Amino acid sequence: MSHEVLAPIDRRRAHRALSDQPIPRSDLTTLLHAAHLAPSCANNQPWRFIVVNAEPELSQLKEHLSAGNYWAEPSPCIIAITSKSDLDCQIPDGREYHAFGCGMAAMNLMLQATELGLIAHPIAGYRQAPIKPLLRVPEAYAVLALVVLGFPSDDHTLLSEKHRQDERSARQRDPLESVVGWNRFPLAESNPPS
Repeated sequence: MSHEVLAPIDRRRAHRALSDQPIPRSDLTTLLHAAHLAPSCANNQPWRFIVVNAEPELSQLKEHLSAGNYWAEPSPCIIAITSKSDLDCQIPDGREYHAFGCGMAAMNLMLQATELGLIAHPIAGYRQAPIKPLLRVPEAYAVLALVVLGFPSDDHTLLSEKHRQDERSARQRDPLESVVGWNRFPLAESNPPS
């Protein structure tokens, strides 16, 4: 059994120690190409990417990150993933299918970044309202996620003690059996530990 795909998935980590070294445009194009190859419902391709790597937009975008994302300050590039529900299949029961497609695109981007030796750290901690006009995102669209990019840095001094420990620690995942149910919903979820 081959594990060639599992290897980069296992290597990918949401590290926070970033260098401010610029990322070559060719690498950014490769990331975007990988993201754009993601599957989507009826091949609708609901994602719209905004590459933010120039000033003053990059600094202005960083002003709207949550305090917990202080570590993103050195990042030379942040990619905004935007979409709206009618860009993808309309599911009658209310599921937001465009977000699923954009999530798959984001994962392709992150795996390609790992292969290029980059950190690609997705975040939800930002204020969407001021970001949309800054990046000229139409009102009907949502900024679903930001992906903070950068080459790894050996300088961990800018990180909090907790984040320094996270950088060195082993990846933490719940046991597989606690999130997988075979032919029924996982029992661990329906009976959470006390």
